[in-house]
Amino acid sequence: MNHFAPVAVFVYNRLQNTIEVIEALRKNRLAMQTEVYFFSDGPRHKKDESSVQEVRNYLRSVNGFKKIHLVEREQNYYIEKNIILGVTYVINKHGSIIVLEDDGVTSEDFLEFMNGALDFYKTFKKVMHVATFTFINMPNGFNKTFFWRYTENTGGGWATWKDRWAKFEYFQTKEQALSSMSETEKDWVEMSGEYKCLDLLRLQPIPWDLCWYISVAKNQGLAVQAPWALTVNNGLYNGTHFNFFNRLLGRSPFETNLSAPRKIIFSEDVVEDKYALGQLIKFYKEMQSNKRAKAIHFLLRILIYLKVTKIVKFILKIYRGSVS
Repeated sequence: MNHFAPVAVFVYNRLQNTIEVIEALRKNRLAMQTEVYFFSDGPRHKKDESSVQEVRNYLRSVNGFKKIHLVEREQNYYIEKNIILGVTYVINKHGSIIVLEDDGVTSEDFLEFMNGALDFYKTFKKVMHVATFTFINMPNGFNKTFFWRYTENTGGGWATWKDRWAKFEYFQTKEQALSSMSETEKDWVEMSGEYKCLDLLRLQPIPWDLCWYISVAKNQGLAVQAPWALTVNNGLYNGTHFNFFNRLLGRSPFETNLSAPRKIIFSEDVVEDKYALGQLIKFYKEMQSNKRAKAIHFLLRILIYLKVTKIVKFILKIYRGSVS
């Protein structure tokens, strides 16, 4: 390969998470041949101004890559707008892109795999998405890429090409999204009702990655997946959609571990892997059947909505102090 895809890293106010992500990326074998774009979102609230600035100060000191670009948003774009505009800008300039967020810690062979996959599958137009995050276990000894409809990426760790991203459609409302899909497409996206992701269309703004998943499905596309995790999430308990209450639920089902670098074979059999899909459906079935976790999660969502998490933290702090 003479051309290496640029990496876009989207950050906000989590300094330690960001440091871990960048340090891991710098350890990649192709780091010195890779151009990196940092997209730093502006503070959403006044209380976030100092933490956002801390992240920016750190990013200004980063080295170890071929070239570094730092885009500092003057206002808060929020994650949807920041990622959509950032990906579009970089991919229009370079033709392909590798995407990370501020909680995507990568293995040492992450860039090698990504660039290899982008090169190998460039002419396989059915392949619209390259993924490196997975929480399912393939059979022992399995060392090939596989294909499925799923494009979820906790912490980023995905890649695509300009012609595929051109098919991305962002939906402003639930009605707009659903009206654009056939019943067959809805069934495909929700895995025959086992993965109720279309319920998230009620959120405002609608998650950008759900829109990307729908866009891939509407174009009969598939994601090519690394056989084991090359990206793990270090922000499951301090991100926008997670908080310290998640600890009460025990280990997150999305936690996984990085493996030592191993050879991965690029499969040319671009059809959905039935075993992998079956494991994915089983995963979501087990999540749905865990009524206790669902009940606790519902209660915590109410607490968050009522903005009493700070009060609970304060009480816990006092309690721990009295015990110690």
